[in-house]
Amino acid sequence: MNLISHVFGGDILLDSSGGIAVVDEPTATQQSILRRLCTNPGGYLWSLDYGAGAPAMIGSPITAAMIQGVIAEQMAMETGVDQSQPVTTTVTDNGGGSFTCLIQYTDAATQTQQALSYAT
Repeated sequence: MNLISHVFGGDILLDSSGGIAVVDEPTATQQSILRRLCTNPGGYLWSLDYGAGAPAMIGSPITAAMIQGVIAEQMAMETGVDQSQPVTTTVTDNGGGSFTCLIQYTDAATQTQQALSYAT
C-alpha cells in the first residue's frame, strides 16, 4: 500500500505530476519513526504520551545510553516495526554533545531488514 509522504518538520511533498507524493510501507515506517522520536510528549492532543521528545533534549546533559534507552522504548511502541524481531540501536558519541544513531529493525509489513540513521 502507498501512503502519503511526510518527513517530520517538512511540508507534504508533491510528485512530478503535481499530486501528493506517496511512499511504500518501509519508507512510511521510517518517516513514522523519525516523527515519533522528534515529537515532544504532549505534542499530539489526541495522544499525549506519543513521542520521545528528542528536540526537548537539546542543551541537556545526555549520554549515549540515555538516548539508546529512549529509542528502544519508542521502537517498542511503533506499529510499523515487527515486535517479534530484535531491534538494534547503536548510538555513537561524536563529542561536543553530538550523537549519531543507527537503528536496525524488521519492517512489519514487508518483513525486510531496515536501517535508519540520523544525527543529533
